[in-house]
Amino acid sequence: MWHEVAKLDDIAAGGMKYVRAGEQDREICLCEYDGSIYAVSRRCGHENAPLADGALEGWIVTCPLHNAQFDIRSGKNLSWPIDHDMGPEAEIPEPVQRWFKLEKRLQWKTRVHDLHTYEVRVRDGAIEVDV
Repeated sequence: MWHEVAKLDDIAAGGMKYVRAGEQDREICLCEYDGSIYAVSRRCGHENAPLADGALEGWIVTCPLHNAQFDIRSGKNLSWPIDHDMGPEAEIPEPVQRWFKLEKRLQWKTRVHDLHTYEVRVRDGAIEVDV
């Protein structure tokens, strides 16, 4: 069933927008790439971070939490999480270093799932998503 979720003017070129659609209030991330609108699950397939807060470069959306990347056209996972550079370890207290090492091990054991994609159409300047 088609639901109007935004106006075409609501999304800048190369931008993203968080919307909700349908009776189940599905969380969706709208992405604009090369004049087309794509719709994927709002939550990262790794640890549920909100993808609309990440970065969109071309057709690749990058998660803001651990930098996992996804293809907005297909929802396919393109990479595992990438570690953040926390600076020289000597400046980080030892208990925090232990926590980072544990978190890193857990991240790599957590599977990264593909994103769900939704069919999109634009009618009279309104973006509609089929949920």
